Amino acid sequence: MQAWFRGALLSVLAFGGSWTGSIWYWRSTNRMPATGELAAYLLALPLALLMGYWLLRKGAETWSAREPAATGANAPSGVSAASATDTAARLPVAGLRIAAAALRAPHGESAAALAEAMASNKARPELDKDLHDDDGFPVMSLRADGVDEEAIAREVNQWLEDNGQAALNARAEFWRALALATPVVEELALSAAGHQRLAEAAALAGGHGNPGQASRAMNAIPMLQLAALLPPDWNGQWRDVAGRWLRQQLVLAGWPQDRVSVNTRPDQHPGPLLAALRDSAEPCIALLLACASHIGAATIDAWAGDNLLFTSSQPQGAMPGEGAAGLLLADEEQARLLGAGPYPLLAAVAAGSRRDDVDKARSGECALLKQLARQALKPLEQEASARAAQATPPDGQPAAAPDDVAPEPAVALIVADTGHRGARVMELMAASHALQPRLDPAKDILALGNATGQAGNAGFLAALALAWHETQERGEPVLCIANEDPYLRCAALIRPATPA
Repeated sequence: MQAWFRGALLSVLAFGGSWTGSIWYWRSTNRMPATGELAAYLLALPLALLMGYWLLRKGAETWSAREPAATGANAPSGVSAASATDTAARLPVAGLRIAAAALRAPHGESAAALAEAMASNKARPELDKDLHDDDGFPVMSLRADGVDEEAIAREVNQWLEDNGQAALNARAEFWRALALATPVVEELALSAAGHQRLAEAAALAGGHGNPGQASRAMNAIPMLQLAALLPPDWNGQWRDVAGRWLRQQLVLAGWPQDRVSVNTRPDQHPGPLLAALRDSAEPCIALLLACASHIGAATIDAWAGDNLLFTSSQPQGAMPGEGAAGLLLADEEQARLLGAGPYPLLAAVAAGSRRDDVDKARSGECALLKQLARQALKPLEQEASARAAQATPPDGQPAAAPDDVAPEPAVALIVADTGHRGARVMELMAASHALQPRLDPAKDILALGNATGQAGNAGFLAALALAWHETQERGEPVLCIANEDPYLRCAALIRPATPA
């Protein structure tokens, strides 16, 4: 139904309903309405109804656009709270630039090192020298080298004491995760410190301007958003200390403390956070970080007690892993102010949640993951359609040869946080084959979970960092997928750098 016809019909219904109801009421009460009543019921009431409808509709559209996981009425089986519209599912072309990426993982302290380890087939789990299962056998794990949880504990507690606060008592997994996250934030902070507004504010504060100019320059520095995806079992005190400690690393790199916002809320996932950054009307420069460690006796005991630990008798259990990864994201304006660009583009992101646990679903069931990946690939499909339309000859001209028509949209690589568990591997392979059948599963689909182990959101952030690296190396788009969680799913498209 066309918009003008729908509007006319709504107007007829509003005025007709108001007039009919008013006239019926006046006749049933056998009285003559006053002039004010005539104006109120025959004019103001229908106009108010139309205005109310319009406001509700606009509010619903705004909410749908901001909701990262909106349910589609015709969503396929197994899909719940999935992004069902292109508006909510993808970033615009002028979206978020990935200015820098950093990671610390068991098989690499950079995306390049991790890519090399995976290419040489060295990124795999090993028997842990310190952790044992209930039968006394070493567990299979992915432990990062060089992590000194005692050293980071001393450093953080000394910092707390210097600020008049009590020392923090936390288990080994907390300190290992923080030890991995700290150098990631330090590395990204150095990239952020190249922002032009910081240099301008520093110059004016150093005596090259009056106090008013210095104050205005300080206020011109955009708010750097630190979003830290911390393990869900961390309590409020641990989250608070970790957030303040990570912010301190940004301050030490030169970013003013009052121009850094910290988000350590629990139960967050990268997909919705990326959508929120995309939709923000404020200047966007953000550091998205995730860290986790399951290398510790407390985790092994808990997983073994719940039959979640990988053992010879539980081959579909989880392998303890750890890691930290982060992205420095910026809108076009902030990316320009960072300099050293152009940067790869986070061109699209789509997130949703399965209705059922993947381990209990039919093998290879990938309806939601396929839907999200298709939405993430939408920018490539649109460009392919545009090229095909341009290749269409005018009337009377001979048709173009097949080689002249734009090919189907394709990516050079798929990088996923998928581990060794069969249900997730089958889901990934089924979705990948359905959408990108030309890719070689052995070479072109990288399951990063075998290099990080169970590392929560850090696994997907590491996959994004690796995709960022591969996009620059290959000069082609890379699709990134998250399906290691039992329910949460995400797909993101990273495209090569182009001038902003």
